[in-house]
Order: sequence, then structure tokens, then C-alpha cells
Amino acid sequence: MPLEILERSESDARVFAWLQGADDGVLAAVALAFGRSRYPRDWRCFGLGRVRPRWLGLGLLAGLAAAATAGGVSAALTHWGYPAPVHPVETVLEEASGAGDVLIVLLTVVLAVPFAEEAFFRGFAYRVLRARFGAGAAVVTTAVGFALGHGLAPGAWLPVVPIGLILALLVEGSGSLWPAVAAHATVNVLAVLLP
Repeated sequence: MPLEILERSESDARVFAWLQGADDGVLAAVALAFGRSRYPRDWRCFGLGRVRPRWLGLGLLAGLAAAATAGGVSAALTHWGYPAPVHPVETVLEEASGAGDVLIVLLTVVLAVPFAEEAFFRGFAYRVLRARFGAGAAVVTTAVGFALGHGLAPGAWLPVVPIGLILALLVEGSGSLWPAVAAHATVNVLAVLLP
């Protein structure tokens, strides 16, 4: 991929959304291909069935708790000399040329990203690991993998670990991806609106 496109994704909301869609599209495609081959007749087994409304409410509350916990971890790491690197979303929002750009970024990180990442980490990876090693190992492993996907600097990935733990516990408790998608969307909207 040309370096120019990567650089433009840091300042152009449309390029950012396109690249994020491509990146998360790969994750979603892998997860959904797994779901289709493993559960050809019933997407509920993959976690895409209906869920009780109380679980969606719990997902929203869990998202608030996850964001607060991540903020606390991030503040502690900054205090100890490991600040979070500037996130690409922050950069593209600083360069936004109006409400339309902000809306594009918001829709990308609040709708597309949570679904794709939850389908991959909690729909695909979690189910494979849970079947092989049990729920505890699946919760921890997917939380750490999810966190490392957000960057390798301690300030980038350590605050995301508690978010991943909460998201995996929501899937384990509900049997559905939707509460985790709701929590993930809540975390992301707070990250965009309250940097």
C-alpha cells in the first residue's frame, strides 16, 4: 500500500474510513467464513442470534465500566512514564473539516469496527479457544490478543486488556456477540467524544 494513502488516512476522514473498513472487513470476513463453515444452519451458535434486551442494557453499562477502567489504567501508565501514543482517530478528528468528517469517523468506529472486531475476537477466536482450552483461557487470550491489536506500546495495549476481558465475559454470559458489540460501541463513542 502506498505510503501516501497511509499518511492521508491520518488527515482525511474518508480515507481513514476506507482503510479501517478494509482492515476490519478482513477480520469480519475471516470470522463470518468460520461461522458459516462451522455453523452452516444456525448463526445463533456463532453468537448472532437474538438476545434479551436486558443483555443489551448490560452491554451498554459494561461499556461504560470498561471505558472507565481503561481510563484509569491509562492514567496510571502515564503517571509511571508509559503514556498512550496518539491514536489515529484523534489525529483524523483534529484534521476534520466539518461535521460530515466527524460523522464519517464516528460511524466507522461506532458501527463497523465494533461488529467486525467482535465477530473476529469473540465470534471466531473466542469460540475456537474456548472449545480447545476452556472459557478462562479463551477470555484471557482473546483479551490480550485484542489489546495487542491496538498497538505494542504498553500505553496502547495495557488499557485495552480490561476492555477485552469485559467483552469476552459478556459473550460468555449471554452466549451472544450483541452485548459485546454494544459495549464496544459505547467504549468507542466515549473515546471519540471525550478524548
